[in-house]
Amino acid sequence: MGSRDGALKTMRQQAQVNAATPASSRRGGPSVIRFKARLLRQAGAAKNGSSALIDIPNAVSKKLRGMTKVEGVINGHPFRAALEPQTNGGRSVRVNAAMRNGAGAGMGDTVSLAILGPEPAPRAPADLRAALAASHEATALWKDLDTDGRRIYIRWIEAAKTLETRARRVARTVDQLSEGKRRPCCVNVYEYMLCRVQE
Repeated sequence: MGSRDGALKTMRQQAQVNAATPASSRRGGPSVIRFKARLLRQAGAAKNGSSALIDIPNAVSKKLRGMTKVEGVINGHPFRAALEPQTNGGRSVRVNAAMRNGAGAGMGDTVSLAILGPEPAPRAPADLRAALAASHEATALWKDLDTDGRRIYIRWIEAAKTLETRARRVARTVDQLSEGKRRPCCVNVYEYMLCRVQE
C-alpha cells in the first residue's frame, strides 16, 4: 500500500469517528443563541423604505462579546449582517428587504432569531491533519492562512453530512491548498451555520 493509499485509509477511519460525533461536541464550536425581537423602522427612514432594525437584547449582546458580525436565521431565513452600535450603548442588526422578505415579516412584526455566538480559534480536525501531513505544499499554506481562512475550510469539512462527503472535502481541501487557494472554491457559506442552528 502506497503512502497516499495509507493516508486515504487513515482519513476514512478518522472521518467515521468524526461523523459519528456532533460538530458541537467535537470542536466545542459556537453556541447557538435564540431570541425574539421586533422589526423596527430605522430612524429617519421613509415609511415605505426598506431599512429596518432589530435591537439586540442586552443579555444577548453580552454573549456576543467582541463580535462585529453575526450569522444565523431570521424566521428560518439565513443571513449574515454587521452588528451596529447604537447611541444608547446597545447594538442592532440592519434588516434589508431581502431578509424581511425571506423571513416573511413586516415592520413591527416579532421575529425569531437563532445566531451563532463567539467561535473558538479554529483547530484542524484529525483527518485533515493526517491529510495535510502528506502534502508539504498544503501544509505550508495552511500554516500561513489567517484565522478566517482556516475557519472556512474547517467549517466546510465539519458540515459534511456523510463520511464520503467528509473524506472528499478533506482531500479537496488538501488539493486546493496545494494549488495555492487561500479560500475553498464553491462553498455554501450558510451550510455550517444551518447545521448548527438545526442541532
